[in-house]
Amino acid sequence: MSRFSIAFLSLLACAAFAADSRPSKSDIKKASERGAALRQQTKLVPGVPQASAAMMKAGGVPCGYAGLSITDAKGEGGAVYKLTEQYKAGLSEEGQQALMTYRGTMLLAADLALISGRLEQTSELTDKTKGNHQIVSTTIMVEVKGDEISWHRRAQRKDEKDPFLTENKKLSLHGVKPIPKTALPGLAALHLAAQPGGWKPDPKDALCVPVLDANFDLDSLDILPAWIAFDVPTYMNPKETAAVMRVRELVGEVGDNGLDVEPPTPQVWQAHQDWALDAAAHVLAYPSPDDPRIKVERLEHAALETAPPLDLDKIAEALKAAAAKPAK
Repeated sequence: MSRFSIAFLSLLACAAFAADSRPSKSDIKKASERGAALRQQTKLVPGVPQASAAMMKAGGVPCGYAGLSITDAKGEGGAVYKLTEQYKAGLSEEGQQALMTYRGTMLLAADLALISGRLEQTSELTDKTKGNHQIVSTTIMVEVKGDEISWHRRAQRKDEKDPFLTENKKLSLHGVKPIPKTALPGLAALHLAAQPGGWKPDPKDALCVPVLDANFDLDSLDILPAWIAFDVPTYMNPKETAAVMRVRELVGEVGDNGLDVEPPTPQVWQAHQDWALDAAAHVLAYPSPDDPRIKVERLEHAALETAPPLDLDKIAEALKAAAAKPAK
């Protein structure tokens, strides 16, 4: 490919999000109002239930699986939707190995707000250089009652004399109704349902909503503002892509007046995740990992049940080989 072609394609990619500029305080207020208006739902919207999955590979070697499904909760726990998320990931470099398995189940209201949830993760950590091996199992139970969210965390370390660590937290929401971050494809379906005639993605119609996110170690839950913009796909997206959902986590906190959101700095604005969506607002492609050695491939959700086990030794070889390759 010529330098001109590369430059031209890069220009097209940049132009697609040209209108996706950093918002002011006024822009954030309007986007928050649009998000709140869109969430004025009282029953199940047919496009919201969906299922998707992905496989992560390093040099062609599977190093992780992830899956997401939103289903009809059929009234369980007073919920409209049931969100199930899962992943399994392996990492092995320089004698350090980690194998992580996670599953989360959450009940959601018609506006996708969290009602309750159970998050479970097991991490198996090995240091071959020192002969150390540790297994940590963590469970978080989270619940929203009235205007308060509470969670109970319990961690079990199988190699310690006192293996249990418990933690309880409560937070007043001041009217904030957080959406689990992984439920945002459902919000995209609500956005599409509000547009007669199908997708009309325009980043000027961005939404700002509160999201609930757990960190990778499952030792904290945070409520953060998410800026969500929809735009037309580029040549980099799968062929069936009808729109791209670009998600940015902004800086903010829950206070007496609800969720206070700060206008993003250039550094905050630069960090984003892109989800490729089809004509029904269902996920076609997950966001790319930060590690350029790892590629993401689409997977049928049913295939998660028969996915082969991860081979940490092969993953180590693949990551080492990828690191040795010169950057393109």
